[in-house]
Amino acid sequence: MKALGAMLAADISVHADGGGKRLASMQPIVGFDAVMKFNQFLTDEFRKNGSNLVRTGFVNGLPGFITLEADGELQTTALEIEDGKISAIYVVRNPDKLKHLH
Repeated sequence: MKALGAMLAADISVHADGGGKRLASMQPIVGFDAVMKFNQFLTDEFRKNGSNLVRTGFVNGLPGFITLEADGELQTTALEIEDGKISAIYVVRNPDKLKHLH
C-alpha cells in the first residue's frame, strides 16, 4: 500500500460506473485518505476473489487496463496522470458499456 500511496496525488478521486448492474461506488471517492482506505478494502476483497489482468493499453485515451473479475465480467480502469502522480481513477464495471470488449 505504501508504494501505491507514493503514486497518488493528494487530491486523487475514484469514479466508478456499475450501471446499477454491478457493485460500484455511487459517489466519487475523493481525497488521498479516502482513496487509500478504499484501496485497502479492495485489496482485502481481491485476496478472497481475485481478478486477472487481460491487457494493458489506453482506455478512453488514458493509460489503463482491462481485467476479468471473479464474477466473470470485464472491467476497465483508466488512470489520469498529472505531474507524475495519478490524479483520477475511472473504473467502468457496467456490462452494457463493455460489450464491445467481448
